[in-house]
Amino acid sequence: MRMLKPKKSFRKEFKRQVKYAIMAAVGFIIAFAWRDAIINSTRQIVEKFEATTKTIGVEISTSILITIVGVLIILISSRLLREK
Repeated sequence: MRMLKPKKSFRKEFKRQVKYAIMAAVGFIIAFAWRDAIINSTRQIVEKFEATTKTIGVEISTSILITIVGVLIILISSRLLREK
């Protein structure tokens, strides 16, 4: 029985996908490292504007603010990095 050799296009795509997987893993590590700093800073900002200091209200407001900023970053970066 003869061994099948992968085509060059498969190898190229495989290398590209491995590169993307490594980039995603490193990005996740970086995001996890910044997690506490971002949450604590945002919580302090929200507590300045929030009249109540209830934990649940502050956590929800913090999550909403982080989500809005994250979506804006995604939208801006996708527009800047789109292929023409």
